[in-house]
This record gives sequence, structure tokens and C-alpha cells, in this order.
Amino acid sequence: MFDNSIPAYISLLRALLIGIVMVLGTQCTATAQDLYQLHQDGKIWRYTGPPCSGNSCPGWQMLDNNPATRAIVTSGGQLYQLHNSGKIWRYTGTPCSGNSCPGWQMLDNNPASTAIVASGDRLYQMHNSGKIWRFTGTPCNGNSCPGWQMLDNNPATTSIAADDAQLYEFHNSGKIWRFTGTPCSGESCPGWQMLDNNPASKAIVASGDRLYQLHNSGKIWRFTGTACSGNSCPGWQMVGNSPDTTSIVASVDRLYQLNNSGEIFRFPTCSVCPPWQKLDNNPATTAIVASGDRLYQLHKSGKIWQFNGTPCSGNACPGWRMLDNNPKTKAIVSN
Repeated sequence: MFDNSIPAYISLLRALLIGIVMVLGTQCTATAQDLYQLHQDGKIWRYTGPPCSGNSCPGWQMLDNNPATRAIVTSGGQLYQLHNSGKIWRYTGTPCSGNSCPGWQMLDNNPASTAIVASGDRLYQMHNSGKIWRFTGTPCNGNSCPGWQMLDNNPATTSIAADDAQLYEFHNSGKIWRFTGTPCSGESCPGWQMLDNNPASKAIVASGDRLYQLHNSGKIWRFTGTACSGNSCPGWQMVGNSPDTTSIVASVDRLYQLNNSGEIFRFPTCSVCPPWQKLDNNPATTAIVASGDRLYQLHKSGKIWQFNGTPCSGNACPGWRMLDNNPKTKAIVSN
């Protein structure tokens, strides 16, 4: 009996191994992330994997070379750029060959566009009038760009943020609003719900299903799920209170803050942890970007660094490896 059952055991083991490989392969695909940088001259570069060796940083591939580019965003495996003319472009997958960079498709051509935001497979734009538009999937045909739907028309809007499921807008009064799903009908845009009404608020970030705000006092608040009732907005919990905080970024269940001294802190995801954990202490740091479980920082010298998982011990912060060293770099984004 035992000898006869050996083939069955082998078949079962083979099936289990195949299943494990498929799961691991799916996880690797799902967590694959891309890092891009934008140069002062408008060039866009994608990180290909090799870190720097000394001052040699070969791990970058040029995707575009257009001095009109003013901003880039990425999400859901897609890369988009905004031009100073208001044009919006999507990368189609073909990198540059020399100075020829044909891998872009125009999605809009509106001089009113001032910002773009992407999350999941969604792309949004904001106009200088405060109007917010969602891309519906139809690219431009010549100068005709019909693939946009208006979601709001409020001149108080100064910025927008999005996660996989939600879109948020931030007003110059400090009010924070969540899109409920109803697009505009003419000039009527009823699809918004107020989440907060605090003039101290200066910025919002969103990731996963979480929303955070930063106050001009440095306080950081996390939304707990309760929308405003009239002017009462109880749905916020304070998670940070450092007057040195200059910016925050979020990725899935992770929250990071950057201080004016260049210190970087991570908010813990466990229940028994120090309130905030220091990851770096470098006054050259000007910006941080997070994606999945990855964190990057940009220095004012143009250097780009990736966090390797080792937090600071006292003033020693060894947990970083350099990915690039180019003084032309002005922004980084990660998917």
C-alpha cells in the first residue's frame, strides 16, 4: 500500500509547490514598484535597479526629454506628466532612443490645468478655477480631448488627494471634503461630504483607505471615519504633535513625517511601539516619497536614497543606500 501511494504523494507535493510558486509570483507582481525622477530640464528617468557604486549611478533609463514638463505622478503601473501648457500625457512604455522619446500619449490639452493626481487606475486634474476632473479613459484625438468628467467646481479648492477608493479636496479655509460618487450636472456638483473644518489645516495626504492632515502647528491628525455634522467634525485623532514637521507622506498603512531639520520619522503600525521611530537625520533632505513598504528621500544636492529597513540608533542612521547623484533632479515619485 505504501509503495503504491508514493506517486500520489509526489503528485500532491508537486501541486503544493506549484501553488506556492504561483502565490509568490503573484505577490512579487503585486508589490513591484517603480521609481521615477524629474529633472530641472524636463527629462524624466525611470530607476532600473542597480544602486550607486561610489559616485557612479547607472541604474536610470530616460523616458522623456521635454522642457515643458512641470510635474509627474504615478499609480497603478502608469506614469503621467503635466506640461506648463496644461497638456497631460500618459507613458505608453517606449523609452527614449537618444533624444527621440515617442512613448507618450496626450490625454488633455487645457491651459487651465495646474495639478494632476493619480491613484490606482484613476487620474484626476485640478484647474486654476478650482474645478476637478476625472479621466474617463478616452485619449485625445488631435486637439479634441473628450475623456474628462467634471466632479466639482469650487474656487476655494487648493489641492486634491486620492487613495485607491476615494478622492478628497482641500479648501483654502482648511475645509476637507470627500467625493461621494456623484459627478457634476452642469454647474451643480452635489457629490461632496465635509470631513473637517479647521483653519489650522495646511495639507492632506491619503493612501490605502486612510486620510491624514497636517496643521500649521505641526500637529498630524488621522481621520477615524466620522464625517462632519454641521460644523461639528469629531472624526479625527491626533497622532503627531511636533512643531518641526514640514511635510507628511503616507503609503498603505505607513505614515512618515519630515522635519525642518531633515529628520525623518515613521509612525508605528504595531500596538506596542515608541510613538514615532527616527529613520534619518540629514539636514540635506528636502522631500520624501513612499510607496508600498518602500521609502525614498531626495536631497537638495539631487541625491536620491532608499531606506533599507534599519532605523537610527542615536544619531547614527545607516539605513540608506544611494540610488542617484544628479544635481538636476528636482522631484521623485514612486508607484
